[in-house]
Amino acid sequence: MTSISPELEEFLQVVRRVAAASGGSGDGLASEQSSLRNTGLLDLGRDTADEPDALYWLAHTVRTAAELDPSLAFVLASRYVADRTFGGEAVDPAFALAVSCSRPVVATAFAPDRIVILDVEKAALRAVPWAALSPDEEERTGLRRASLVSISMPDSAVTLTGSVTDAAYHWDLLTSAALAGIARRALAETQSYVLERHQFGVPIGSFAGLRAMVADMDLTVSGVEAALDCALLNDGAINNLAATAGRAAVDVCVDAIQAHGGYGYIDEYPLAGLLRDAMGIQARAGGRRLHAARVAERGLGPRKGRSS
Repeated sequence: MTSISPELEEFLQVVRRVAAASGGSGDGLASEQSSLRNTGLLDLGRDTADEPDALYWLAHTVRTAAELDPSLAFVLASRYVADRTFGGEAVDPAFALAVSCSRPVVATAFAPDRIVILDVEKAALRAVPWAALSPDEEERTGLRRASLVSISMPDSAVTLTGSVTDAAYHWDLLTSAALAGIARRALAETQSYVLERHQFGVPIGSFAGLRAMVADMDLTVSGVEAALDCALLNDGAINNLAATAGRAAVDVCVDAIQAHGGYGYIDEYPLAGLLRDAMGIQARAGGRRLHAARVAERGLGPRKGRSS
């Protein structure tokens, strides 16, 4: 990662403390809304809207939160993108992505009052009051504390004049930052475990096979973090980041579970939960196919229909 300014590092220390306390709770995030607002986390998107390094702050905040509480990171990403899209007009907004053959999924942990939906197929931004929706609660394996619900686009939804390109970039950037944070946490947990776990009188981190696996995990995480840096400096690099962050986070979590052996599957260790959360964020970010198609279009041009 690129160097972080002292001001941001000081703020990230607050993020770490808040996320650590939040992630250790079995309750939903709703009970923590007031304290999170007091720390400035909830309003960071609108408070930094006019700052030139706003996205730098938002991305690192989401990444740091994801290392300790992926649900909190995802809810913050949703709120920050909605705040930037609405321009501060909504009190507690949330953002969701609508892709073909799938309904938008909204994080409702902080009781949103307005929802902004990016319809990928129609390249349009739609806004609707939460009160006008009839959400469907479904059992999900990941991001449990984010209180995810599926919604249908009502006829009353209003088309916004905001930039679809900007909203897509912000969502891709922040969800990728969350995935980078999850991958970093899975790597750190694995490095600690293989140094502490002993067999035959030596740490299992001394075994060649495990050392190679952990090294590959480290390279994968470093690659995602470097791609995040590139996307922050150049929005043209966002497709590369979005197409790789989800798979990288999932792969690192799978390797972490393997390195932990049977312990990787039990709730006393965070790895299985991190894997579920990584898969949940990857799906909410549009899935790998969406972003891989954009990379393919960049190199190969628009897809042409089959000739008869």
